[in-house]
Amino acid sequence: MSGNRLDPPPAMCRLSSAGRLRPCIVIGVVTVFSSFASAAQLSAQQPAVQQPAVQQPAVQQPAIQQPARQENAAPADRYWESRWEFREIDVAKLAERLKSIGIDLGIPLEGNVTVQFEVGVPWTSLTDGAAYRFDGTLTSSRLVVDRFEFLDLRTTVRYRDGVATLSSLTGSAVQSGEASNDPTKGKFAGSGSLELVPQGDASANLKVDDISLAPITKLVASLFPSQEPMLPKDGELSGDVQFRAPIKRIDDIASYDLKGTFQADALELGGLPPADLKVGNVVIRDGRLRADKIDLQTTPKSNPSAVRMIGRADIPLTGNGSFSFEVAADDLPIGQVSEWIAASESSEQEGLVQGKLDFRIQGSGELNDRAEQSQWNIAGSLASPSIQVAGVDLGSFEHDVRFTPTNFALTPRRQSSELPARFKIHRAESEYQLTETAFDLTSLTATLFGGQVSGQATVPRRDQEDLVVDLNFRDIRPELRLPVSDSIELKIASTLSGEIDWKVPLNRLSDPVAHRGAAKLIASSIMLGDASIGDLNANVSTNQGEFQFDLNGDLFGGTVQGNSTAQLIASDQWNDLPARLQASQLKFDGVSLDALVDLLARRKIGLTGKATGNVLVNFASPSGLASTSGLGRVIPDTTIDLELSQLKYRAQPLSRKLRLAGRIENDVLRIQSLRGDYADGSLSLHGLIYLVDGDRRIHPRFDTRLVASRVDLNRGLWFLGDTADQFLGRASGKATVTGHTESIRVRGNVDGRDLDIYGLPAGNAHSALVATANFQSSKWSVNFPSVRSRVGGGQLEGGLLLSSGRSGGVDITSHWKTRRMDFVQLTDQLGRSSSLASGEISGEISLRGKSVQSIDDLSGRFDFQLGDTRGAAVPGLLAASRFLGPISLANQSFDVGEAKGILGQGVVVLDEFWLGSDNALVQADGKVYLRSGRLDLNALIATGDYRDIAANFTQLAQQYALRSLLPASAILSVSELLRDRTLVVAVMGSTQSPIVRLRPVETFREETARFLLREGQRLILTGITAGAVDGIDGGF
Repeated sequence: MSGNRLDPPPAMCRLSSAGRLRPCIVIGVVTVFSSFASAAQLSAQQPAVQQPAVQQPAVQQPAIQQPARQENAAPADRYWESRWEFREIDVAKLAERLKSIGIDLGIPLEGNVTVQFEVGVPWTSLTDGAAYRFDGTLTSSRLVVDRFEFLDLRTTVRYRDGVATLSSLTGSAVQSGEASNDPTKGKFAGSGSLELVPQGDASANLKVDDISLAPITKLVASLFPSQEPMLPKDGELSGDVQFRAPIKRIDDIASYDLKGTFQADALELGGLPPADLKVGNVVIRDGRLRADKIDLQTTPKSNPSAVRMIGRADIPLTGNGSFSFEVAADDLPIGQVSEWIAASESSEQEGLVQGKLDFRIQGSGELNDRAEQSQWNIAGSLASPSIQVAGVDLGSFEHDVRFTPTNFALTPRRQSSELPARFKIHRAESEYQLTETAFDLTSLTATLFGGQVSGQATVPRRDQEDLVVDLNFRDIRPELRLPVSDSIELKIASTLSGEIDWKVPLNRLSDPVAHRGAAKLIASSIMLGDASIGDLNANVSTNQGEFQFDLNGDLFGGTVQGNSTAQLIASDQWNDLPARLQASQLKFDGVSLDALVDLLARRKIGLTGKATGNVLVNFASPSGLASTSGLGRVIPDTTIDLELSQLKYRAQPLSRKLRLAGRIENDVLRIQSLRGDYADGSLSLHGLIYLVDGDRRIHPRFDTRLVASRVDLNRGLWFLGDTADQFLGRASGKATVTGHTESIRVRGNVDGRDLDIYGLPAGNAHSALVATANFQSSKWSVNFPSVRSRVGGGQLEGGLLLSSGRSGGVDITSHWKTRRMDFVQLTDQLGRSSSLASGEISGEISLRGKSVQSIDDLSGRFDFQLGDTRGAAVPGLLAASRFLGPISLANQSFDVGEAKGILGQGVVVLDEFWLGSDNALVQADGKVYLRSGRLDLNALIATGDYRDIAANFTQLAQQYALRSLLPASAILSVSELLRDRTLVVAVMGSTQSPIVRLRPVETFREETARFLLREGQRLILTGITAGAVDGIDGGF
């Protein structure tokens, strides 16, 4: 108290420190001071009695109490008593009025309250806050306190002798801004009190049902931001609690006197599966916390494999005193737990730890502010089928664990000789001593990963003293699993031996120049996946900022050597080390490519060879590496001299020698020369590769020129796999190669000789070339838009588009035009002595296919005009001659003809095939199987002197010329007229050995009869030219 004004209670000025109890306390404060603020201002400013002027409340006529005086007794307080009623008071404005008299609630308020109070103002003790009296009720349909929204709030308030008492407190709490769908949730009821004048305790007796934890989390997070990741994201809280604590120490949990039970349903902590938590009989008293039963279990819907953890605890809250605890867990997802814990430390540990753990741990002891005087004994057991840390497989666990002030031991529950191979860590033991100055690890021994680890260390408790590590390991063989894609892991294993001798002041871990020591690593029998790649030795040493690195070994069947040095200055940090490296050199000789290529491709390729080279890296060049300011280069200047030799694909030679000379400068690789023999030809490449994009990411962009000469396509296209067998011949060309790895573009011209694609000869060809490739998706396309070729003594023109197929084959789209191609020569190129139609052909053919592996996968359509065809070359004509008597077709020359049909599934289907001369006609249809050469044809051969039937034949032709369908009588008339001049045969067997069988003329079909009616005039009107015959064709 001071002067004539009422000072606010000190604790109430500090209500913002009340932490988790703020909402409950604020309700009480709002209740008490909703009238007290007006009265305080009135007493301080207007000694005379005036009517209160607050929202025109209904106020009863004041009655000044005149208590009877007693002799020799202190005069009693005289009260001005009245009834005050405020309806729908804006609590935000009320909070401002309280702040104006020094009472800062420190929490945002929103909503309206209604109060009905019997108020007693002590006229004789206006400056005595304990002398005021209030009795009444407070109600609110909606009151928002920070992030809590209270609905249907109701309480009875009594203020006597400086103590505010809230009774019959009821209502419901929801997250601000959200409506509750379940009216039974979020209910609370209870009572409480605040000893305000003089300042004393706050107490409460509260019961809550299914109150949302989200607003509580947000409230606590606003007070303790660093703890937000550890707080529950969601859940519902129920419980019954009795609480008392000094208002001055409301933020000190050790001052609490608390008893209660709690339950949280669907609790969400970090990335852990939702769980239900039950805490029974929680007691805080005399600076100790005791929880008799803690039970955490995942909800069945969130995790089919249930996780459960139970325990109890009795611990001091002051840091001094005895403690005891027991905790057990089944199927605890330690990866998610570690991420949850790491989140509170703002560290990235996603995926660092993986596995599930069962454990039973109990402990007891005595804690002391002086850690070296603390005593504890913690023991238990743990089990897990598999645990991985940072990709290293730690194997299975069935171990006992013990932890005391001088000893730690992890021992298997079975004899080491009985442990299965899946147990990677057998045992680990250490002895140590905690003193006033340091933690001394005097002895460490461990048997793990098939080897031994031993050592000692000193961790000082004074920052300026040295952290000392002396560690040795022999023949340990851990396995590291690195994810290289969403579905593929790379396994790396090696037998490791080495030693570390290192010192650094504890407060200068981030200063490289403060480190002193040496480390040695011997890695033998290194395995990448299933491939053995060799051995490697590495050494590093430092003293006063001078670092020395060197390595040597036998890798991938060759030798590798490397070294580098760095000199750092006092102001440098670890991220400055790359910029301080001097010229570094890496030499390799005779390194085998097969394991390296298979590793990069993540599959067996079949490419072998040797690599020899020298790489010189200059970190300290004038342009400098990228610094923390973002300036400089991303990649240090590098000189590359590389030679690839004895390149083979599936034992087939690719190149005797390819040599690369290049230099990286300013993040650009300049290929000065890449040249050598390749696939029985030659190859050269030069140009630039821009390695870094505008966002300073490694993102290569090509701008190069490629020249190839006489490359054997079958071998040079090895990267197409078995599909390469379908490309024969040699190719030469020049092209530009530009673009990023996801959008490579190739443009140029190419010449081919003796080309054969999917069994179809293409001869000598020339075309423009447009190609694209995406190395990330393994998609590519090669377009030859203007092919011109000499094949079969004629010309072939068209376009060919090849692209990557789904199943490893090649998608093909093409369209060709032929002009006077000689099928005799063409079939010789195919390796056969005869074909369906030898001689000159002109016309069009289209071919296409998806994931083409062979000619069986091609489909298309053809339409050819035939000319100058010898009968001896037509399969079956020679064999049919025996049915013709003295007439021979061996030397018969057919000057006109047509071939139309389709190609699919390795079969040529002849829709229409015919050959004509002055004295013979041949018509056929059916199928030819390309792979086997098998024939399935029906043919008609018409020969002889037709002049004596010319009149009848012409009459029939004119009679049925306009009919879309021939009647059976017409077919019989044609058959009878030509019976002695026509053969109908079936041609079977193969193109090499055809079999001809005679069929009766009565087997004439309508198509055959119509053909004869149309083309038979040629046999009758001898001497008519091919052009005239075409005119007759048009008329019929």
